Amino acid sequence: MAAQLRLRIMEGDLVDGSELPTEPVLLQSYPVSRPSLREAFRILETEGLVTVRRGKRGGTVIKSPTLDSAAYHMGLLMHSRALPMADLAAARNLLEPLCAEHAALREDHAAVGARLRQLGDEALQVVADGPAFTGAAGKFHEELVDAAGNQTLRILVGMLESVWSIQERGWARQAAEEESYPTVDLRRAVLRAHDSIVAAIEAGDADQAGQLMRAHLEASQLYVASQNAPPVRVLDEYGNPRMTAQH
Repeated sequence: MAAQLRLRIMEGDLVDGSELPTEPVLLQSYPVSRPSLREAFRILETEGLVTVRRGKRGGTVIKSPTLDSAAYHMGLLMHSRALPMADLAAARNLLEPLCAEHAALREDHAAVGARLRQLGDEALQVVADGPAFTGAAGKFHEELVDAAGNQTLRILVGMLESVWSIQERGWARQAAEEESYPTVDLRRAVLRAHDSIVAAIEAGDADQAGQLMRAHLEASQLYVASQNAPPVRVLDEYGNPRMTAQH
């Protein structure tokens, strides 16, 4: 039963946000017992494909898979294995430069560059506020991952970027509280690095875009992935089953 409903969700027959038919209707459509039907609901709820509302206004609402939900489960796995931040940073440094290269190879690379420059301008507006700057600078990386074009790469690196963003935002808040957040001059250096990456993308120079992104990540990740950084964590940051990726 769960497999049949799962397939209908995956193929779009059951639309995201809509309610499943009521139990009596489903029992007429499928030759299963009521306990089997409820077990199917439990399985799908565990998988994050439905939300079961209890009470007078109860019902079962469809939740199609999203990058957020996939990233959350990826984060849980990394959290459970107590992966060091340096490990996450190394994976990001392997994959995100590929996104920069693919962005430079797109036919509309000039338009991609224009969007990235807009995000750079937005980050400049909040350069004096450390945590806000971290969030704005993170949007640059998220947009660059989206700009890769290759859908599988966007999903894979997008999940990684979401997990990283959680760690980075937590670090930014703590650093601001401890008054140890990098100086405004260093924040402006980040924006200059972004500008150089964008220039390479606008020029269609994939090799340069990848090299610049790799160098930028190696320099900027040192703060979040320091030797004293805690392992990758998810639950302590949110306390609920949802990531906040911008994809």
